Amino acid sequence: EEGRLRREYAHMEGGVGLPVFYGEGLVKKPPVLKRLFGKEKAWATSSLTPLYFSYEDLMRDWKVMRERSQNKNRIPEKPFKVEVFNLMDVVTSLDKEQWKMERRAELRREKKGWVGKIPVVHRFVKGGLKGDGNGVRSGLERIVFVPSSLGMQAKERISAYGNRKARLRSMRAWGRNA
Repeated sequence: EEGRLRREYAHMEGGVGLPVFYGEGLVKKPPVLKRLFGKEKAWATSSLTPLYFSYEDLMRDWKVMRERSQNKNRIPEKPFKVEVFNLMDVVTSLDKEQWKMERRAELRREKKGWVGKIPVVHRFVKGGLKGDGNGVRSGLERIVFVPSSLGMQAKERISAYGNRKARLRSMRAWGRNA
């Protein structure tokens, strides 16, 4: 197992990556307003896969999820498995997946001939089908990145501090009489 992982990530040898953490079984629901009024009706029943920039934030959210659960006895104190991914690998996978979906949609439009070249007609003929046509999804479209809480606190502190310059500038002459 370890040898396979070393071969798979040989390109990272000596390189630096930004780790993101995934806790198996931990999911997030989209905000209520987006679930109710969002464009994608699938959001009403789906959940998002969070990738955390901080291990501590992942553990905090696991604890919160466990406390809010109705059957706390069945959920372990800590996640069974926490996986660490390289952010660049995840982003590259997301980009490749998006490109594949766009390419498949383009090929379907080309297959339809002149009907596929007119967007309004193509949508009606297409029937509103999204994805790659055969319904197979990779799960990458449901990933959401959760920023580090320490980073967010630092950002709030910096924003509150400001840049010490006055917000209002002195009046300057403008127009014809300037």
